[in-house]
Amino acid sequence: MNVRIVALPLLAAAFAAAVWWQTPAESRSPAATWRVGPVDAFAQARNYVDLPKESPVRLSFSCWAPRYVYVFSQSAEDGTLLLFPTPDVEGSPANPLQPGRTVLPGELGDRPVAWTTRSQIRATTAYVVVAADRPLPELEALLPRLRRWSNRLLPNRAMRVTKPSVDVALLGAPGEGWPAAVLARAADRQLAATEVNGPLRPDEQLPGVWSGGFRARERRADDGK
Repeated sequence: MNVRIVALPLLAAAFAAAVWWQTPAESRSPAATWRVGPVDAFAQARNYVDLPKESPVRLSFSCWAPRYVYVFSQSAEDGTLLLFPTPDVEGSPANPLQPGRTVLPGELGDRPVAWTTRSQIRATTAYVVVAADRPLPELEALLPRLRRWSNRLLPNRAMRVTKPSVDVALLGAPGEGWPAAVLARAADRQLAATEVNGPLRPDEQLPGVWSGGFRARERRADDGK
């Protein structure tokens, strides 16, 4: 193992965390940590991480004031999916998320709920979170028109991707690209990111908006890992 390759991102993350904690609470950006793997033995996500198929994915989100949070994923094969907010996930909190830490997509009773990586998606999947100090009209308009995660379909409450419950013209088909400019900017910023957990980055065009994310791909069976 190249210790330098591992140590440098960790040092950068520690420095960013220290700066974040020393910033006055009212001025801090929201922070997000992506959790991948089993709920009781998760790891923090790395950019372009290889994951076993149907790996659980959760998002630990922290803020110091109420924030509207939107989470999406996209791949060339799967198009754009809505992860949060959606009324189709029972046990999921509602926007705006309140100050403190919230782990998305939520809990059903005493059992944590998780999204999963999509099976047999060979292309890289980008996960994006956007946080704002107000509802964002361009994202609110997408919510009823994207395929989304749901735990209301099966008796065991397992999570599955479904279409909206109302008859609408769907957006986010494979090959269409991100359906909102703020999502495209967030995804572009991921391309060369070395640290994907911690304070979110301010959007280049919208004040009071922050974003982040990471990219993952399914580990092939012949990888031997």
